[in-house]
Order: sequence, then C-alpha cells, then structure tokens
Amino acid sequence: MFTLKVKFLIAFMCFFRSAFGTTDVAWWDYTTIDRTWWKNTTLYQVLLPSFMDGDGDGYGDLKGLTSKLDYLVDLGIETILITPHCKSPDVKYAGYDIIDYVGVNPLLGTMHDFDELMEEMNKRNLKLIIDMVINHSSNKHPWFIHSVNKKKPYTDYYVWKDPAGYDRNGNPIPPNNWQNVIEGSSWTWNAKRKQFYLHQFIKEMPDLNLRNIYVLHEFKKIMEFWSDKGVAGFRLDAYEHFVEDAEFRNEPMLNLSTPVIKTRYDQVNMFTQHVDDSLEVVHKLRQITDYLTIKSGDFERILVPESNSRKKELYRIYGSSDYKLVHFPLSYWITWSYHYENAFYYRNLVDGYLGCLPRGSIANWVSENHDIPRKAQVFNEEYELILTTMVLLLPGVAYIYYGQELGVAGWRFPDKSIESQRLPMIWDDSTNAGFTNNNSKPYLPISPDYRKNNVKKQKAEKDSHYNKVKTMISWRKSDVLKYGDVKSYVLSDWVYSFTRRLDNEIYLATFNLGNTTEFVNLRQSIEKLPHRMVVKLASNNSDYETGDVINTKRKFRLEPQSTVVLYPKRIRVD
Repeated sequence: MFTLKVKFLIAFMCFFRSAFGTTDVAWWDYTTIDRTWWKNTTLYQVLLPSFMDGDGDGYGDLKGLTSKLDYLVDLGIETILITPHCKSPDVKYAGYDIIDYVGVNPLLGTMHDFDELMEEMNKRNLKLIIDMVINHSSNKHPWFIHSVNKKKPYTDYYVWKDPAGYDRNGNPIPPNNWQNVIEGSSWTWNAKRKQFYLHQFIKEMPDLNLRNIYVLHEFKKIMEFWSDKGVAGFRLDAYEHFVEDAEFRNEPMLNLSTPVIKTRYDQVNMFTQHVDDSLEVVHKLRQITDYLTIKSGDFERILVPESNSRKKELYRIYGSSDYKLVHFPLSYWITWSYHYENAFYYRNLVDGYLGCLPRGSIANWVSENHDIPRKAQVFNEEYELILTTMVLLLPGVAYIYYGQELGVAGWRFPDKSIESQRLPMIWDDSTNAGFTNNNSKPYLPISPDYRKNNVKKQKAEKDSHYNKVKTMISWRKSDVLKYGDVKSYVLSDWVYSFTRRLDNEIYLATFNLGNTTEFVNLRQSIEKLPHRMVVKLASNNSDYETGDVINTKRKFRLEPQSTVVLYPKRIRVD
C-alpha cells in the first residue's frame, strides 16, 4: 500500500504538471534524498571576476575557481556560492544585468567550463549555489526587447505604467514618487512603447513582473536547467523588491516637512519593499525548488535569499510547514556593524536573531559580502577576527566571503572609486599576487601589500589569521557546534561571551570589544563552568597561546579587541 508520503508526492507532481507543465519524475527515489547536507554547512562566497583567473585575460573565471577547489577543500569549505555567472553585457554591474539565464558569461568561460567545475566539485563532495537574479534582467534581454514591442506573451513580462501626466514642456511625468536603490526615480520613459518601466535599481536593469505566472514559468525552466546540471541551491537576489504595491500608491515621506525627495531613504518604502505579495512569489519558487529536489532524487535543492531584514520580516521569510518559503536567509545582521559596539549590542543582536526564528529553523551568520567594505578595513584585523569567530561558532550556517580567511586590512586601496571588497584574491607574492599570469593586467588593481599578506605566506605561519579560521571551520564538524545550545553573556560593558554546550562538552567564546584591558570573573557570570579550561584558540593580541590553562575561579584578563576561545581541560564522562 502507498504511504501518505508517496500519496502526497503523487499529488504534488500532478499539481506541477498542471501549474508548470512539468514532466514525470522518479518520485520513488524520494528516500535517497539527503535533506541534511546544508543545515550546518560552511559556505564560501566566490566573487568570480576576482577569485582566480584561469585563462590569462586578467579577469577571474570558472576555470580559475576549478583550479582552486583543493584550496577550498583544505580550508574546510563544504558549499560554494558564486556570484552571477550567466551571460551579461556589462561587468560594471558584476553580472547582475542578465541577458541569457541559461548561458555562461563569456568573460567567465563556457558551458563546458561550468560542466567541468561541477564534475570536479562532485569529486570533492562540494555543493554549488548559484545567484538567481529574478527581480530584474538586463534591458538588452530579448524578453525586454519583445516587451517594448508588445510582442506576446512578453507584453507584460515587465512592469509598465502610463505617465501621471505631462509637464508644460510636454515631457511625461513618472507614475508616482518611487525612488530606486541607487539614485533617482524608479521610472524610465520608453519612447517606443510610450510608457514608463519600473527599475528598483538602475535603468539598465528593468524589473520583471513577478505577478505574471508566465514569468515564473520561465524561471521554473531556468532553475530546472541548472538543477539538472547538479546545482544544489539558488540565492535569491533582492527578494525584498520582488513585488510592489498593486495600486502604485506614492510612498509616504519620513519627514512631512521635507519639501524635496532626494533619495528613497527620505521615504517609508512601504509600497516598494517587503510588500506581502513578494512572499507569494517566494512560495512559488519554493514549490519549484521542492519539485527539483524530488526530480533529482539525490540531495535537497535549497532556496536562499539575501536578507537585510530585522525580526518581523526575518520571521516571515522562513514561512511555515503549511506555507514553505526559504530554507534559510543570508542574514546580514553582523554586516551592519560599522561602529565599535559594546557587549550589550552583540548580545541583543545574537539573542534577537535566534529568538525570532521559527521552531526548527536554521540560522545563518554573515559579516562580509561583495556589497560592503571589508571589516578589517572598517575596523582592524583584530576586530575582524572577533566577527569571523562569531560567524563560525554560532549555530547554523556559516558564511565566509572570499579572502575573509586572510583578514587583511591591506585590501584598502587609495582610489576610493574602487570597491576594496572586490579586489583580486591575493594568493602569493609573485607578480599580480598569483591571481593572473605575469603578462596580464588584472581587471582591478592588486592590493598594495600583497607581498606581506597572502595565502601562501599565511598558510605557512602557525598563528596566522588563515590558520585560525581553518581551525574553527574544522570544529564545526563536531556535535557540540552542530547541535549544542547557545547562551549569551555580558561580562562587562565591553566583554561579550557566548557558550556552545552539549552534555559535558562546552566551547566558551569571549571577546573584548573595547579599547582597554578588562578583567572578568567567568564562573561568577557563567553557570556550570569547569574549574579549569584550556585556550583552544586566541587572537595574536590576546597574550594567550593555545594550550594555556585557565583557572575560571580567578579573574580572567582580556586585552583590547581580543578573542579567546576556551574548552574544558577534561571532559567528564558519566
């Protein structure tokens, strides 16, 4: 007799055949699917143009990434997230203006290069997540060109709107006061169609109409294409902007006395961000992702949006058992740290995030990505290690941005027009830092101090930032860091600590976030702490070394902006 699960799958497949026109799949392979691989994974984001140049043109590519897979395996990485690799007309936008969702950007390689990457990743048991840019396409995409010409079925693939009127010179007036994320109006006039089109970002990236089921059907085919090649998941770019107010109402002003709208940040943005119907789009994408999981029969495909949300929106994006949304969001809570915050700030940040998760949900921690300055540049290398330690030792999925394992402030570059967080990876002290060959010019400058701080040099130094990060990644495979409870403590205004505890095993991570030496009483603040603990890891400025024995009954000294991780000297077994 069929089990309830099998009956559900049959009904599920029937739904997809009717809603999305899918073909039959081997639903009987359901029991072979690995649904756990992602829940405690260590994820590494690769900015493809900047990671490694494999063909010598000065621009990072798929071949370059393939050549460095052993490096990532040695570091302990299990999952790789790549920035957009699909065909795009302009590197200025880092591939987020797509003209072909099932083609490879020639600057990054060929489809053969992608297939070779997948083959080599499979050999190493690595998983790949790709960036799905669903909110918008390039204005050079055939869909947009057909939509301009009102060619069916593409007429309403984008968000078009008539002008609100015409000024005294006969120029069309935008439909409302919406402002895009970069600068200026969210509306651009198309003289051929004689309507405005919406773009939440730049005018070269028109917003797709995700209320249109035919557009979602296009993305179902696109996601299936990449899943069939072995892709494990999809990062949803800009999901908070997927759908806007259906009535196109003006955004309220934050300050009613402000006479002129300068940017979207003068507005409440209640009609252009986090609109409820965006979740319905995500729900449909989750249905597609679940279908791809069943079709694959091997491991679960996951849906991972970027998220700048606080409690209410973060809770909603997880969905529920009856209304599934994402597997986990890339939560940027720690990335918001641009000032030297005290212990109360980080306790509230950690407890606030974990406290708002739906039961059974997986957390995720991000401190750096391609859109924000590196923390070693904002602060210093010591403070960067504090944040990276939080990312790696807190429960859930850890997210490491390429080069974060080096923690070097030297990514700073004098020309402020160059985004330092996107500079080429610094592999060694050879010409061009090993990123490209000697005869090529890197597409962005190499960090000026690459000879002093690079992968090769740090791998050889026992106490380097690289080796500390590698050590902590190796700990993440332990049960205590996979399943252990977490509890936060404020030991003083500037000393924050948290424990990861499972039975008699405990990790105690302690951070002095301030600029003066602190003395704290560990056992007075933290319950059931062993009398004697050993230093498992310490920052170079901490004045402790691995293996040092700490008596937790005595005052514990913490140097300014230092990190110390303690572990029981002996674990008692009952």
